[in-house]
Amino acid sequence: MSLAQGKRVQLAVLVLLLLLPRVARAQLPFEAEDFKATDLQGRVWSLDSLLRAGKSVLLHFMTTHSLPCWAYHQGKALQMLYQQHGPIGTDRVRVFLVESDPITNAHCLSGMSGCSYSTLGNWVSGTPFPILNDHTLALQYSVKEYPTLILICPTRKAYALRPMEADLLAAQVQKCPVAFGQINAALMDLTSGAPWSDICHSIDLAPRVRLVNLGEKPLQQASLGVFWNNDLTYTIAWQGRLTTYQEAVLELGRLTRHESGTLRVELLQLNVGAQDEDPSNNSLSLSFEAAPQEAETTFLLKIRTDQFGAETYWELRNDQGQVLASGGNQAVGAHGGGLVANISGGPGAYGDHTTVYDTLYLPEPGCYSLHFVDAYGDGMCCANGHGYFQLYRLQHPLTLPLLSGGVFQDYEHRRFSTDPSVGMAPLHPRASVSVRLWPNPAAQVLHVELLWPQSDLLGLEIVDPLGRQVGPSQWLQAMAGASLTAAIETNTLPLGLYWLCVRGQTEALARRFVVAR
Repeated sequence: MSLAQGKRVQLAVLVLLLLLPRVARAQLPFEAEDFKATDLQGRVWSLDSLLRAGKSVLLHFMTTHSLPCWAYHQGKALQMLYQQHGPIGTDRVRVFLVESDPITNAHCLSGMSGCSYSTLGNWVSGTPFPILNDHTLALQYSVKEYPTLILICPTRKAYALRPMEADLLAAQVQKCPVAFGQINAALMDLTSGAPWSDICHSIDLAPRVRLVNLGEKPLQQASLGVFWNNDLTYTIAWQGRLTTYQEAVLELGRLTRHESGTLRVELLQLNVGAQDEDPSNNSLSLSFEAAPQEAETTFLLKIRTDQFGAETYWELRNDQGQVLASGGNQAVGAHGGGLVANISGGPGAYGDHTTVYDTLYLPEPGCYSLHFVDAYGDGMCCANGHGYFQLYRLQHPLTLPLLSGGVFQDYEHRRFSTDPSVGMAPLHPRASVSVRLWPNPAAQVLHVELLWPQSDLLGLEIVDPLGRQVGPSQWLQAMAGASLTAAIETNTLPLGLYWLCVRGQTEALARRFVVAR
């Protein structure tokens, strides 16, 4: 294939992928159920046999009459994955095309006359991997949207994936562990048992981890250490019998912490002193940071949506889980909605590429949390626009935000606390930062001269007294110790008081000015 042809194929794949519905991705793994199915050539396939052989299995659930399914099939992502990582490649994965409509017969897959319902073409031609005409698999795996991909690792952990290109699928397959050697244990999926990763006053942890046998010999004994900030807190003993790819879920006790730090779990001993042939997967850790603390109880929430503003929903909750405020698309709701195709007209839905401001009033000092949900599972940034959320103190909305985010998948939650005894954070940057505005009051143009202590990309915004941005942002590249100037048009602003806010990577400042004519 020539370079030009390759580029045309890549462009065609991109166009076909854009035709696919925005189907939510399942984020948590589930246990795969065994199945036996017969392909179009009469060969019987057993999931258990493939997994015991160390192969990952990728199921493409589709229907012959679905345009998105046909578009994805024509994009050749699965064909390329199979060629590179199937039996003639790295031999790590087996791919199956699964026709999931109970009224569709084998003629529909061949695009031949005699199709019992409808087909968009010949699915068999150019497909190097087995095709299963078995709708019971879709029922068994609770598949309701087409196309859907289910990746099953040799450990029997299964993941629902959105359709994606071959290199991204290969990266998912690479995450599936593969057994080798005689004695080989792995720790996987460490969880804290707490809904937070930020500490508000204190955090109660009940960690658990999966112990998986990735070797040929059985695992019969293990000792694990639980560390906090590299200090051994206690040890956990396990006894049992795990054959290859079997696992045990270990409860690691309970501990309460008041300070930020790192929880680490490490495999200390295996099979009474046996040497693990792959120690690289014998330790896992989770980090915890102190939640921001402020004296105020009134805050400004700024939200910028991406290209799919209707997918966003948020809530403010107290420490008892009660919802004090919410916004965005109620059809999405706190659990993601579930019917992604029907949310665009939901009540409260935000527009695309829209900036929204909400004032949050907290009833009393304590711990609070912001929760953001994206119906599709790609967050607010950055594949479809640079969306974000930012939380500011209402009385001082021009400093760096107290909380900010936007890069997540289905769900993001952040904690903060209010305490009147907490001193206010400094509102002014270092003395080496300076700004001069003229004329002030301004009529048509406001001139700005800045001196910044380090090289930085600076954002200039004009905001009203409530912190709402008016007019577009300007961006300036500051050089350490050098002054720079900017001119900002004010002729379209109503008369009144405004702030010029300058934000860098680590510092922010604000200066008042008046528009008068």
